[in-house]
Amino acid sequence: MGYAVVQVLNALSFSALLLLTGLGLSVVLSLMNFVNLAHGAFYLLGSYVAVLWLASGAPWWLAFPAAFLAAALAGALLERFPFRRFYARPHLMQVLLTYGISVILADLMRWGFGAQILTPELPAALRGVVFLFDMPFPLYRLFLIGAGAVLGLLLWLLLDRTLWGAALRAAVTDRGIVETLGIDTRRLFAAVLVLSAGLGGLSGALGAGMLAAYPGLDEEVLILALITVVVGGLGSFGGTVAGALVVGFALTFSKVWFPEFANVVAFSAMAGFLLLRPHGLVAPPLRQV
Repeated sequence: MGYAVVQVLNALSFSALLLLTGLGLSVVLSLMNFVNLAHGAFYLLGSYVAVLWLASGAPWWLAFPAAFLAAALAGALLERFPFRRFYARPHLMQVLLTYGISVILADLMRWGFGAQILTPELPAALRGVVFLFDMPFPLYRLFLIGAGAVLGLLLWLLLDRTLWGAALRAAVTDRGIVETLGIDTRRLFAAVLVLSAGLGGLSGALGAGMLAAYPGLDEEVLILALITVVVGGLGSFGGTVAGALVVGFALTFSKVWFPEFANVVAFSAMAGFLLLRPHGLVAPPLRQV
C-alpha cells in the first residue's frame, strides 16, 4: 500500500511540473496561434537562475519569482524582435525561427553557466522526507505538487475570471472590435507571451529540485511539454491539465513496471492513444489572432 501511494505521488509531482511547463506553451498556442519552440530555453534559464539564487544565501523563496522575472524579461525582449514579426506567418516559419533561437539560447547558457550538471541547494524547509505508510517520500515533491495545483488554479482564474482575461479572449475572437474600444491588442498579446515565458522560467525553477539543470534539458522538457499539450488537446486549458496527468502517470509507472523499456512503453501507449483520439482529450477549435 505504501509503495503504491509513493508511486502515485511521484506521478503527481511529475505531472505538476509538466502542467506548469505545458500551460506556458499552450497559452501562447491557444490564444495567439504561435508555435514557440524556444519555451524549453525559458525553462532551462529558470532552472539556472534558481540554482544560482539558492546557492547565494538570499531568501530561498525569492528564487521562484526571480526565475519568473528573468525568463519573462527574455520573453519580452524576444517578443519585441523577432517574434512580433512572425505572428501572422505560417507555422513552419514560426517553428524554424523559434527552434533556431532555442539553439542560440542553449549555447549562450552553456557558455554562461557551464556544461556540468548543477543541483540546487534546497533550503532546510524543503529538505528531508515524510513517511507515508512507513515509506519515505521527498518533502520537496509534496511542495511541487502543491505549487503546481495553486499556480494552475491562479492561471485559470486570471484567464477565465478577470476583466483582463475577458479582454484577451475577446481580442482572440475579434481583434478589430476590441481595438475600437481603445484597447491596445498588440500590448495584450505581448503580455501573453511574457506570461508564457515567465511560466516556463518558474516551472524550471520548481523543477530544478527534481531534475537539476544541465545542457540539453531544454530539449527534453520541450518534447514532454509538446506531448502534454497534444495529448490533452491543442488550445485547451483543461486538456493541458488532463494531458499532464496522463503523461506524468504513463512515464512514472512505465519506469516502475518496465524499467528497461520505460520510454518505449510510455510513448507507444501515448501514440496509440492519439491514433484513437487524434484531437486529444479536450480539443476546442484553434483560433486565429
